[in-house]
Formats: sequence, structure tokens, C-alpha cells
Amino acid sequence: MSVVTWRKAHRFFGLAVTAVVAALCVNASAVHASPGSAEDGRKLYLAHCQQCHGLDGKGDGSASAYLMRRPRNFTEGLYKIKTSQTGWLIPRDEDIFGVISNGMSSSGMPPYANILTEGERWSLVTYLKSLSDAFGSEGNPPALDYSNPVAYSPDSVQRGEKVYYRLKCVECHGPEGSGPASKNLKDDYGEPIWPRDLTRPSTFIGPYTPEALYSRVTNGIPLTPMPQHATVGGETLSAQDRWDVVNYITWLKDEAETKRRNWTIAFAATLAVAVFIGRAWITRLIRTMVNIGKPVQRD
Repeated sequence: MSVVTWRKAHRFFGLAVTAVVAALCVNASAVHASPGSAEDGRKLYLAHCQQCHGLDGKGDGSASAYLMRRPRNFTEGLYKIKTSQTGWLIPRDEDIFGVISNGMSSSGMPPYANILTEGERWSLVTYLKSLSDAFGSEGNPPALDYSNPVAYSPDSVQRGEKVYYRLKCVECHGPEGSGPASKNLKDDYGEPIWPRDLTRPSTFIGPYTPEALYSRVTNGIPLTPMPQHATVGGETLSAQDRWDVVNYITWLKDEAETKRRNWTIAFAATLAVAVFIGRAWITRLIRTMVNIGKPVQRD
């Protein structure tokens, strides 16, 4: 297959995947159950959540001292996973519901999709919102616009690399996106925090999809040093620039995975050769030891 043909196939595949993911996200955001009961949510909270988040939702539960990451203080109304339109400080109801359902990878927050019913999870959403004055009576914020994603392509990746360096993402996440642990960062509570390894989806606290990455680039991650990039220096950063950064992050991940896979193959091959050589040497040594003391046959 020629390079041109491969690129066309790769672009078609990227467009197809993006379209499917976008459709799934639209459907997911469109399904918003009726507001649950705050009283039912309170009972569920006391049964499943207060051990970490505390009786009053301040993140000071009895188990909080044993967790690597501080449990969320619900009274602040600030959540790390937020897909609200720029300008809204509070998350969408669907964001809270998603965290309850799917948990937060690489943290102490487990998923409850298989433990609580959908109605029970929506009741928890209602109760958690009641713990903070931040939500007020303004209703559910509008969602970010994902309707015009920039398809993955070499041109987009190249543009995204320039934006990645212009926004100084490299200072925290490094030139390869691996997030050097030597970076001395702290969250809003003064706790140490490390830049995310952009090449390992398993380290992300939320989904690793183009839309999820776009929302983090756009809104940042509240309570952390990760800033929003909807506007930079008073100027609006175009949606295309943000989508290009998403595609560049995806490229960094693909490159890192290729390197790790090649390293694994090389290591396995080296180990196999070493075992083969070692086995032959051990076999020869055993034969030599067995023959020690035996009379030498002469013709």
C-alpha cells in the first residue's frame, strides 16, 4: 500500500471513528433522566459516599486520609470533569452522573453503574447539587459544541504541535507528552500533583476520547494547575486550534505506544536468544560433568 493510499485510508478511518464517537456523545448528553429525589439521594450518599466524602460532603470522610487523591468537596460545586460551555463554573448534570456511573480511573472513586440503578444515580446527582450554593437556580448549563471536529490528519497533527508549544504545554507535559514527575506542581489545596502522562489513557481520571480531550483543553481542569484554553492572553483560541491539539495528543499517544510495543518485542527477542544460548551452555555443562571420571575410550 502506498503512503498516499495509507493516508487516505487512515483519514477515512479517523473520520468514521470521530463521527461514531460524536454521535454517541450527543446521544449520551441528550438522555437526561427526570431529576431524582434529593431525599433518596441523601440515603444513598450515606450508604455509599460519606465514608470518603464526609457526612456534609466536605471531602473529610474517615477514609479520606488513606486515599492518594483528596475526595471531592461537594460544597464548593467544583468538579474536575466539566463539559459545560465556556463561562460556566459548574458542571453539567451529565458530568456528575458520568463520574458516579463510570468512576474515576487511577483514583479512589469506583464506578457505580453496576451497583446503583440509573434512577438512584440521578437521585445522587440531585443530592450532590443540593450540597453547594454554586448551582443556584440557573438550571443545567449548556454543553460544549462538538459538532465540527477537525479530522485526524498529518496536517492537523503538525498544526497541533505548533499550538502545543505555543501554549507551553511542553513545560508540564514534556516534548513526548509523558508528563515528567519532576515538575513541582500543587493543586488548589496545596497537595502535590503531577502532570498527566498524555500517552497513557489509563492514567486519565476521565474518558480518553477526542471530545473528552477537547473539553479539557477548552475548560481546563478545575482545582488543578491545568488552565482553560478557550481564551489565551485575552484572545480567543479557535476551535480548530483546540481540535488540532487533540489530534497532536492522539499522535503522541500512538507514537509512544509504538515505541513501547517495539521495545517489548525487542526485549522478548533478546530474552529468547539469551534463554536459547543459556540452555545450550547449561546442556553442554551437564554433559561435561556427567562425563567426568569416565574412562576415555581410545581407538
